[in-house]
Amino acid sequence: MKGSSYHDEIIKSGRQPRKRRLKPWRGRGTFDKDHPMITCIHQRGNGMTYFDVPSSDGNNPILDVVCKNVNYGSTLFTDEYRAYNRLEEHGFIHDSVAHSEKEYTNGEVHVNNCEWRSNLYQIWIRKFMGVNKHNLETYSKTFQFIHNNRRTKTREERFMAVLYN
Repeated sequence: MKGSSYHDEIIKSGRQPRKRRLKPWRGRGTFDKDHPMITCIHQRGNGMTYFDVPSSDGNNPILDVVCKNVNYGSTLFTDEYRAYNRLEEHGFIHDSVAHSEKEYTNGEVHVNNCEWRSNLYQIWIRKFMGVNKHNLETYSKTFQFIHNNRRTKTREERFMAVLYN
């Protein structure tokens, strides 16, 4: 049988066979784990989308991103991630859907806009075949600009948008 002598030696030596793949870690990505989390904020109504990469400094970088980019008193729809539980303390109206309980929409409350934009982002970033975590924010801002200005009619309008942003 092909390969049996090799496997017989492993069994005789008492050594465990090698693993075929790296096991992923549990939980969400962090800057320290070299897989930073990318936050997507989508504003309903005008269709503007904001992407940000929270850095490793700070106790709750998601709250920092939201407080920096969203007007106080705004209504936020999120999933059930625990970091969002403190949004009401910071002056936001917060409602969420519980994906763990198979709830994906509750009337007006859903996060499908951010989920499909994040999927577009993943498809777009995959063509760069690995991006350094320190450069990831630049790539995210580039995608944000392309996505938000995709309906701009002429090159001149896009060029003026680059100058004014």
